Amino acid sequence: MGGFLPPAERRSSALLGLYAALSLLLLLVGDRLPQSALRGAGAWVFAPFDRVVLSLDRAASAWRDNRQLHQRIAELEIETERLRLAGVENQQLREQLALPAWRGYALKPVEVLALVGEPVPAAATLSGGTRQGLHEGDAVVTRDGLLGRIGECYASLSRVVLLTDLNSAVACEVESTGVLGVLRFSSAPRPRLVLTDVPLTDTVRTGQSIVTSGLSRRYPRGLPVGRVRRVARDPSGLMQDIEVDPAARLSRIRHAFVISHPVAPEDAP
Repeated sequence: MGGFLPPAERRSSALLGLYAALSLLLLLVGDRLPQSALRGAGAWVFAPFDRVVLSLDRAASAWRDNRQLHQRIAELEIETERLRLAGVENQQLREQLALPAWRGYALKPVEVLALVGEPVPAAATLSGGTRQGLHEGDAVVTRDGLLGRIGECYASLSRVVLLTDLNSAVACEVESTGVLGVLRFSSAPRPRLVLTDVPLTDTVRTGQSIVTSGLSRRYPRGLPVGRVRRVARDPSGLMQDIEVDPAARLSRIRHAFVISHPVAPEDAP
């Protein structure tokens, strides 16, 4: 019968028979085979292929990351140039209006040694004090935004009153509209930051940025504070109840910067 089958079908029948014989053999003697040795041999045989595949995957990932980084660098360079030109224009306009020149910040790095308060931290201990040039009332920030101010200062340690302290009050404004308010912490009905003293006639929308207004002696103007999360009426019905998400993650801070005193740009380190 086999002589009447085409060559391709004869080869297929032979392979099928071979596979069936191997399957039967494995069923009969599979338990007695040295599986650990076979796995070791298989790993030794396929190890070079695994290394090649892994190297190719890493190379492809590095190429994608490199392309994204180059794109990001180009975007940042364009944004930096735009901000530089805007700064020059702003300086010229301030000179024409006889306004005082913008003054930069002298940032002093510190480490956050401890957080105090449950369930929301209300104070922090910093690894710097009067020996490092820190003073009571200095603003404390991270790269994301404002943390609070130094309430007590010792020789080599200081205590920060965070935004989440019940006695904390920060004069703020809505960055895009200039609407003024005071940021306070409220523990009821749940812990949250609230922008208070904002009349119903002022327009505030969800997602807008909140920054320091500079109307307080403790905080320079323009420090990021957070974003508007929710807008409603307060219980009195006369003011707005504006809930704010903090820009800085107050429960996950290890390093911070202290703004000791404003300095002129030419005097900044």
